[in-house]
Amino acid sequence: MIKIKDVTVAYKDKKVLDKLTLTAEKGEIIGLVAPNGTGKTTLFKVMSNYLKPNSGVVIFNNKFEYKTEKDELSIRKQLVTFPDQDDLFEELTGVDHMNLYGNMWKGTTKHVPSIIEKLKMTSYVKKKVRTYSLGMRQRLCFAMMMAADTPVMLMDEVMNGLDIANVVLISDCLIQMKKEEKLIFVASHLLENLDLYADRVLYLKDGVIIHQQSLVDSTKDYIKMELKPDEYKQLLTDYKFPDDHLYIANHLFCIPLVHMDIEEKTEWIERLLVYKGKELKIGPLGTVENYEKYYLEV
Repeated sequence: MIKIKDVTVAYKDKKVLDKLTLTAEKGEIIGLVAPNGTGKTTLFKVMSNYLKPNSGVVIFNNKFEYKTEKDELSIRKQLVTFPDQDDLFEELTGVDHMNLYGNMWKGTTKHVPSIIEKLKMTSYVKKKVRTYSLGMRQRLCFAMMMAADTPVMLMDEVMNGLDIANVVLISDCLIQMKKEEKLIFVASHLLENLDLYADRVLYLKDGVIIHQQSLVDSTKDYIKMELKPDEYKQLLTDYKFPDDHLYIANHLFCIPLVHMDIEEKTEWIERLLVYKGKELKIGPLGTVENYEKYYLEV
């Protein structure tokens, strides 16, 4: 478990994190979503002690903080961060890198062959990294984290440079790692992908968490349809809307179903079905829709 308590990071007059507080449990994947420059990477640096906050603390398992060297060593054994491709050793092989991480964190490399097989790396993993494509390097970085096999993992843009097949492959691995009770943070721009494996998604803005989206027990469903601004304005003229309806980023109309009876739901569906050729959906807001709601409103 990790507790982030009142963490503030400021550069001159700008607060990148502002008294941010968060609790995360084992067996949980937490997505972090925000435009560039809004604190995702800074939060990861604070959690891994690469950056000291101006104030606040990060607590591991209710007893370890970054106070003493002994505590820091205890935390280091529990946490690994996603490697930067620029930090890979060009003259070493993929196996060399995985063995390095396995020995440093887990204390063994016996599990490395199974990771190679699971990630379908057999054809190139014994070649030097300088021969790797962008996607192969990214898969290696993920394999190194699997080799470390720590209870806590911080992944920044884990899907960067991967084709669809490898995105699916990594997603499946993340789901399995969650079943093994890993606590995983994933910062990603592949928003729809987060919906597949994250338990919740945090939205950062102005240094704080402005919204926390549960993907496990979401109970607020909407009728959703793409509408042009003039179509939306016409609906506003013709009908009375619930106060909590949404028109997201000037294109997505959402009517909440939570307080409607069957008759009201049917009426709204019939009203929207007059827009021929448009797809009507029913369900909770996804990560893409929430991103547009909080960052792209016009």
